[in-house]
Amino acid sequence: MKIVDEILGEIEYCIENDEFRKLENEKIELKDNSHEKSDWNEVYKTINAFLNTDGGIIITGIKEDEKNRKFILTGFDHKNEPKTKAIISKYTDEKNNIVHLPNNVRFETRKLLNHDVLIIFVDALADDQKYVFYDQKAYKRIITGDHEISDLEKKSQLEYKAEVADSKEITIVANATLGDISIDKINDYIQLLNAEFKIHSLKSSAEEATTFLTDNGMLREMKPTILGILVCGKNPYSKLHWASEVNAYVASNNPDDIVQNKKIINGTVLELMEQSIAFVIRNIQTGISAENGGTKTFEYPQKLIRECVNNSLAHRDYSINQFVSINIQPGKHIQIRNPGRFKSRLLLENVDHEIPVRRIIANNPKANNPKLAKVLSSFNKWEGKGYGMANVVNACFDDKIDVPYYIFHSKDELSLYIPGGHLIDVTMETLFVSYSGYISSKLEGNEITEEQKRVMAYLYKSEKLNREDKYTILLTKDNNHLNAIQSLQDAGLIIRHPLSESINPIFIVDRNIFKKSFHSDLMKIFGNRYLDLDKDYKDVLAYIYERNNFSAQKYPSANDIGTHLWIKMGNVNKLSGFESYKRKIRLIVSKLEKSGNFLTRKMGKPNYVINYGVDKNIEVDKLF
Repeated sequence: MKIVDEILGEIEYCIENDEFRKLENEKIELKDNSHEKSDWNEVYKTINAFLNTDGGIIITGIKEDEKNRKFILTGFDHKNEPKTKAIISKYTDEKNNIVHLPNNVRFETRKLLNHDVLIIFVDALADDQKYVFYDQKAYKRIITGDHEISDLEKKSQLEYKAEVADSKEITIVANATLGDISIDKINDYIQLLNAEFKIHSLKSSAEEATTFLTDNGMLREMKPTILGILVCGKNPYSKLHWASEVNAYVASNNPDDIVQNKKIINGTVLELMEQSIAFVIRNIQTGISAENGGTKTFEYPQKLIRECVNNSLAHRDYSINQFVSINIQPGKHIQIRNPGRFKSRLLLENVDHEIPVRRIIANNPKANNPKLAKVLSSFNKWEGKGYGMANVVNACFDDKIDVPYYIFHSKDELSLYIPGGHLIDVTMETLFVSYSGYISSKLEGNEITEEQKRVMAYLYKSEKLNREDKYTILLTKDNNHLNAIQSLQDAGLIIRHPLSESINPIFIVDRNIFKKSFHSDLMKIFGNRYLDLDKDYKDVLAYIYERNNFSAQKYPSANDIGTHLWIKMGNVNKLSGFESYKRKIRLIVSKLEKSGNFLTRKMGKPNYVINYGVDKNIEVDKLF
């Protein structure tokens, strides 16, 4: 009961020292309710909100007087005990049937400065049990307030409950018996549940634990379910086979070797999580940081790896006899391949449009395996707020990874790719230089901010990935990027996709920016003889045209042209051939200039501009 001890200690200190600190939050509520005639409706309402959200603790007999900045200790009147006992009959389902909550609401009386206070512990319902109603209304907890749940949210929840009504996690496992359940693992789980308040006694045998296992979806008809074997199985692999396995490996950069390191992991879901994370972290260390006292450095954020691995095992479809695979490609990406799929309501896709869309809606807190999610939340392996994908995007915006994406291998299997590198990489910096003038003019002469750059880079790369049949996470104003998105939208540097919805808007970059081709523009200037040029000559002219028209640094040198074209070709980290390629480009620039019909120097300096005053009828072979 560490949390309660800390709260009561804080209140005692504040009262004795005439101080005030606000203690109420999304999981803590203080209620007066000190006398027999006090209205308990607000207590019942807060319990309802905690049940429907993330649980919480109510302390009755104390008032948090924020206006006068003090705590008023009145104590709990034991004549109100009938009102606490009435709680079990106060809550109903959507059909007005009473919902019994034997383990979700618990009570304890504590002493505080010679007064009794009543502690009400509220454990959140599993996702497939929500919502419950009080007086025909359902509430949710938002910061320190209890707010009525909207009709739209209630409808959405009913649809979700219908989806998981036959959840695979509570399917009975063929040939499994109560003897396949480990009493030690049951008691490990019970001890976690008892951390704040004793709910269950420890069990001496699996037989004694049957009620507990049944209540938690681990036993049906006295036979273990998938959930029961996953969480408490003695040897999960013998019953679930590949559904309780992770294959983790590090791909080799040597073409003669398939892998350089591999580990096959079997066990309970918790063992799979812990050992998989340990394997990945062991194999992504890049060195030692002198700045941070010799601590290890990693190619990917460790917190992100933990979250992605945990989510993959929490969300996977356990009815499919297939293992999860984790593939580490050093210097490239981490791939987590999962049996399962996204719900159709989370996908925004139209592959037939000229700007194809393949986006995934983030911040979906609904678990695919709701009872497993509740178990994992007790072990701090599941946060239950749907932040997983949003956190992957945030890691990208923090420049710790490049744009993450998903590939759908079939209707029942998908992969998350976490690319190494940076969102604002050398290629993107090159593009921002090429379009610096255009961007500045759109921003009314202001320099683009780093946050605005990140938003534009994310949207630009998302569009490219969508064209490659890869699904990216939808960037919205709720992803903590409201100001940047709004300012770019106001400037016209990002626009809504023609198929964009009002609820989940899809943004794309201004169609005049980061253009792939200037073929039609250059045809208008040079006529058909432009078609007769070799590709390298066309690339040089296209880059000069791009810089002349869109950059603040309008007139590139031959050296600039060679460097930027090399980067555009995807050769950022390749040194072999770089100098010879630049010599080749300098020669092409020289030929185009000497022809007198394609390029001219700006004010006599070796910085180049497209020559608009040309004779379109001169044949190319007569120019060189």
